[in-house]
Amino acid sequence: MPPERRPTALPIPTRLRSTPGPSAREVVIAMVDSDFVAHPDLVQPVNRIIRYVDAVRQCVPEHPPAVARDRHWHGTMTACTAAGNGYLSRGMYTSLAPDAPLVLIRTMHDNGRIPTSTIAWALEWIAENASSLGIRVVNISVYADEIDHTLRHPVNAAVEALTAQGIVVVAAAGNNPMAPIRPPAAAPSAITVGGLDDNNTVRRDDNVMYHSTFGITDLGMQKPDVIAPALWLAGPLLPGTSQQRRAGALFALDAMSDDMLCRSAARVAAAAGLEAEAWSSADASILRQSIDEAIIHDKLVAPYYKLVDGTSFAAPIVAGAIAQMLACDGSLTPASIKSILMQTARPLRDVAPTRQGAGMVDPAAALDVVRQSGSTP
Repeated sequence: MPPERRPTALPIPTRLRSTPGPSAREVVIAMVDSDFVAHPDLVQPVNRIIRYVDAVRQCVPEHPPAVARDRHWHGTMTACTAAGNGYLSRGMYTSLAPDAPLVLIRTMHDNGRIPTSTIAWALEWIAENASSLGIRVVNISVYADEIDHTLRHPVNAAVEALTAQGIVVVAAAGNNPMAPIRPPAAAPSAITVGGLDDNNTVRRDDNVMYHSTFGITDLGMQKPDVIAPALWLAGPLLPGTSQQRRAGALFALDAMSDDMLCRSAARVAAAAGLEAEAWSSADASILRQSIDEAIIHDKLVAPYYKLVDGTSFAAPIVAGAIAQMLACDGSLTPASIKSILMQTARPLRDVAPTRQGAGMVDPAAALDVVRQSGSTP
């Protein structure tokens, strides 16, 4: 059996064949997720986090957390997927909207739960503050506990209310094809995003479905509406964590000459908390094998990034594409944006529409439609 290869990840614009679009610096994206940390890809060289909201405590702290904790990783990764500028990768792992301002809303409680009431409060806060802050897009990569497709559900109702205000709501479909669609993905007006496995290539013949949730809601809505890459994505490691220190050490060791590696491996590994036994060899080839094995095990693609997957990350890719569309034409309505995304999507061959909706989003084609025709009713 051939040895496993080191993981790699194409940048989001590359895998979607998307050229740089108009600046989204005036299009605010609100991220409703677990929690967040002030990651360099969001705050360097300019801090683009204009509000951090704590829906758990129902308050607006002055600053987002500066020290990373476990609950921060999911939200930080989705925020960087929507609007990260790739600062720690020298611009390589950038999003489709790398200059968009952000409102980050924490919904995860200290016990790890995200109750329906907290998501609903977050969406109501957005409704009350969207006009003053300029929020045009909301990304929700969490879901409610209940299997309820009706508009009586507070999260579905809040999504519909935001849409009526002219705010586009994007929701992750979920990662279990055997599970039912849940709020907010079940909301009729939400742009619900399923997952695509593009096999980390730009060849469309290699595209296959990801194991995302799909189905017909009780209101007769087919979900998802579109699909986007959900695998082989580069997500940021949380700064200052043991995982990030370990990644930094591994890539530093990898860049050393054989002689320096043999002299430095044990010391560098110990400082990063790596197991001492694997790094005590005086044989550079053995040490390099250990480096490869650790990088593969940790799914690392760079000193500050690792592979992530799920519709949680497919959804913010679409949110970034929508920010580009709104930057091109601010008069676009949620309905027109949804229509353009679906009309320009590329269906996967031999995959039922019930699983993929209109197909894989094509941000460049969607932008072309916006440029050529303006707002489409």
